Amino acid sequence: MRYEFSRNGHHVGSAQWEGPGQVRLAVAERDEEAFLREYFAGEMTYLATPFEADEDAFQIRRRDWTPWEFERACRALARTRGYRVERTANEPVEVPAKAYGRP
Repeated sequence: MRYEFSRNGHHVGSAQWEGPGQVRLAVAERDEEAFLREYFAGEMTYLATPFEADEDAFQIRRRDWTPWEFERACRALARTRGYRVERTANEPVEVPAKAYGRP
């Protein structure tokens, strides 16, 4: 899942979710990249639906932990920073050979 960010017709960069806690950023400006890296590694608090009396009513998760949280974080980032956001085709993600028993 990959999102492209732009502001006033200027390409800001892109963020691609590759797995839990793994976001590949392609950003030209160092300050912007540092901000985005911290932003996606940050935590969000969600209202949960507890089924048992001992379960918490809130869940705390990183913005880059699941595709759903990553997408939500990208759209929220666009609203707060004034970006235009567009979901684009993924770049290929490298799969480790050992994951399939290959050397």
